[in-house]
Amino acid sequence: MENINIKTNPTGRSPKGKWYFGKNTSKLDRDRPNECQIGNESDFNALYDKMISCHYEYKSMFRTCGIDFGVATTSADHHKFVGNMFHHTRLGRWEKNSLIGDWKIYHNMELEGNPWVYIHLDRREVLIMGTSFLGEIKKCVFSIVGLVLPENGILPMHCSAFEYGDEYDKYSLPQTALMFGLSGTGKTTLSADPEYRLIGDDEIAWYESGLSFIEAGCYAKIEGLTEEQQPTIFEAMENARSQGLLIEENLGVPNARSSYPLRCVPDAITDRASFDHPKNIFFLALDATGTLPAISKIEGMTIRKLFETGYTSKMPGTEDGVKEIQKVYSPCYGSPFMPLPVKTYSDMLMDRIIENECNVFLVNTGMNSEGKRFPLNDTRNCIKKVLDYDYEIEEIEWTNPIQPCKVGTINIGKVI
Repeated sequence: MENINIKTNPTGRSPKGKWYFGKNTSKLDRDRPNECQIGNESDFNALYDKMISCHYEYKSMFRTCGIDFGVATTSADHHKFVGNMFHHTRLGRWEKNSLIGDWKIYHNMELEGNPWVYIHLDRREVLIMGTSFLGEIKKCVFSIVGLVLPENGILPMHCSAFEYGDEYDKYSLPQTALMFGLSGTGKTTLSADPEYRLIGDDEIAWYESGLSFIEAGCYAKIEGLTEEQQPTIFEAMENARSQGLLIEENLGVPNARSSYPLRCVPDAITDRASFDHPKNIFFLALDATGTLPAISKIEGMTIRKLFETGYTSKMPGTEDGVKEIQKVYSPCYGSPFMPLPVKTYSDMLMDRIIENECNVFLVNTGMNSEGKRFPLNDTRNCIKKVLDYDYEIEEIEWTNPIQPCKVGTINIGKVI
């Protein structure tokens, strides 16, 4: 197999072109019309008729979280990307390009036109055209998972997960941590650390019995990547390159990314699919205003409020038309991929946190009070000290006497 270097147009997702269809759109969150656009059935049928008449040379199937997906694409590069990101299971039976599976995704690079991402919730079919951005396919899968899993009591999360601690020390068993954050805020970079064992870098499912990954690959932002700052990602890319599995996308632009299977990441856990409940949870907020401290401990209703509002910033290039850092509120730290009412997800998260006595922290991966971005190593040190319980809470602020909300600014020495 050969490695791939691809230039896409656009270089990020196309949220304005994403539409939902069908009677089951009644389940969607009408309070977020920009993320849950509902289209006319005639528009879906017109595009479907146009796309289904085309020939799709590359076909694959995979299963994640108990859902079977069939993918048909006209592009060899995108077919390989799907193979990097998900465990292929089997090829289904095809009749006139119609794959048998729970959900079917048709991806067409030959038809010309504006970017369209059509998701029909009744027919369980997805149409993608007018965009060559690789991430559009994986985020369609995540949007579907984000819709289906809560109905089965499973919480889909836009976060990374990793184990830490000595797995060989019987007196100190490994623990699990989560990092929530919008694309570009540091989920992959901070969880890909030589001292951690990666579970997944972007999408995780939280069952009543514990955690599981949704994807079997990584899709890392690599703008400014250096071996010194990000040795784990650098080594993962080299491992993938040596096996002909590396996909590099849009090198030289702000949203440059690389795709590689999870098994290429040093010390990643690939021999099991279920993991313990997390002990520590981090909300990553790229604060462009320099208001938030480097790291804070949060409790009570503050956790719910921060999760439901998802204060952070969009990074340049992550969406079509985003040219500079933009302050934004993205509920669930992944609003475009969580189409049900926000309370559906926050209720499940709070229940899991309370049941498992999780510690929750807010991490500013953005600007400090001087308007300079916190150095990556400083942020890593903050998180590691928290994981080692090497900190003191400097101050507690009660913001609501009826529903206590406390925010503790953590004092861990010179890092803050």
